[in-house]
Amino acid sequence: MQELICNIEFDREDDEFVAKLRTEMGGLREYNGVTFEEVLNMVMIELQEEFS
Repeated sequence: MQELICNIEFDREDDEFVAKLRTEMGGLREYNGVTFEEVLNMVMIELQEEFS
């Protein structure tokens, strides 16, 4: 059985990257950064904290 634990959308708006992260516990959060790596790192840290 599969269960959806999070939904992540990455977008590029003008000169910055945006990630929209939605989880059942944390709700919808948005992260902005100049590089994709910066935004991805923020999302990974948030997920590690929430699911550990």
